[in-house]
Amino acid sequence: MRFHPRIQRHGFTLVEILVVIALIGVLAGILLVAVGGATDTARAARTKSTMESISRAIDQFELDHGTLPGIVPTHVLHEGGSSGANMTSSQNVLLHLLGGARVSPTDSAGNPLNQVAEAEYQRFVSAAQDEDNFVAVEFVETCEMNHDLQYKVAIRPVLIGKGPWINGEQCSPYFSPKDHEMGDFWTGDMLNDGPDGEAPFHPITSGYTKFPDFLDAWGQPIIIIRRERQSGPILMAPDFSHGDYAPGDELPQYWLNGIDRYVGATSLGELRGQQKCSIGLPYLGSRIGEGTTAAERDYWLYLLLSHPALTRPEQLEDLDETDANKYGTGRAGYVLLSAGSDGVFLARKDGPRDSATGVPIDSDDFPAGANDAAYQKDHQRLDDFDDVIMYGGR
Repeated sequence: MRFHPRIQRHGFTLVEILVVIALIGVLAGILLVAVGGATDTARAARTKSTMESISRAIDQFELDHGTLPGIVPTHVLHEGGSSGANMTSSQNVLLHLLGGARVSPTDSAGNPLNQVAEAEYQRFVSAAQDEDNFVAVEFVETCEMNHDLQYKVAIRPVLIGKGPWINGEQCSPYFSPKDHEMGDFWTGDMLNDGPDGEAPFHPITSGYTKFPDFLDAWGQPIIIIRRERQSGPILMAPDFSHGDYAPGDELPQYWLNGIDRYVGATSLGELRGQQKCSIGLPYLGSRIGEGTTAAERDYWLYLLLSHPALTRPEQLEDLDETDANKYGTGRAGYVLLSAGSDGVFLARKDGPRDSATGVPIDSDDFPAGANDAAYQKDHQRLDDFDDVIMYGGR
């Protein structure tokens, strides 16, 4: 009789299985964080590359024509809320770099002020149906500081990228964007007018949605703010009204017209980032978004646009004065701003944090007090956001 040794086979206990599952979960979490960080780093690099291409195009345009691009003056663009805008500040620049638009200045009654521009405008509009199978997009931008001046604008989206029409000549495009660097037809993706960020949202269905925007690598629009003059306040007082302007009054270095369609949206771009601030939710929205206090918005825009090395302490002390113009030295001819990985421009949930609690600084914690370590280092607070910022021009 043969005896076979009995082999005991031990399975995994429930505790061992749970430990293994937990370890796998921890490792997967670490891997996802690492991969996500690497992806955001790569997207930031790609966004900087796009911005560099836009910057080179703007610089070349200024070199060729002696002025920064923009088919109409910035100050005639819409301001004060996300609805009612025909064209943003970025699209104003894009159309001058890439073409696809015609502009005819008129008086308040619609009488053309430049017969050559008017003739080309009419030819451009009339040819749209036959050549594009679409009618041209037309709208009027009114100069509120000179009520006898208007700008008729016509855009044929299929001609964007074919080159601008400047001084009676067809020019080559200044930029050849890749597919991922431009977005088209944002209807349903950019929403506004939801009360305090709550449903129902209303899709933006006119103006903004009928022609493209420059995009960052996260699929969010890139804001372009350009300097209009070398002197004067960097920003006008929040209560400044174009209708109150009189010849001889001061004008700002930077007009902010044309950015509210971005920072007033409740769902912007592919990341659906809510820019509009919400009552009772201090960490929702953008620090420069619609719904902020005038002082908060101006503070962060001032830091974005002013030169940190040439800002005097007394200028920082006056930043919370809502009835005063904001003086200083402009940082550059233009600024390009990407919202970064969170999809929100200078997000309230992002940026500098309280050193004691680790909580993002409160929406009204500006400027830093004289006894605060951040005092006279306010500009460094911009480094704490994930936004991608690029400066250029003179």
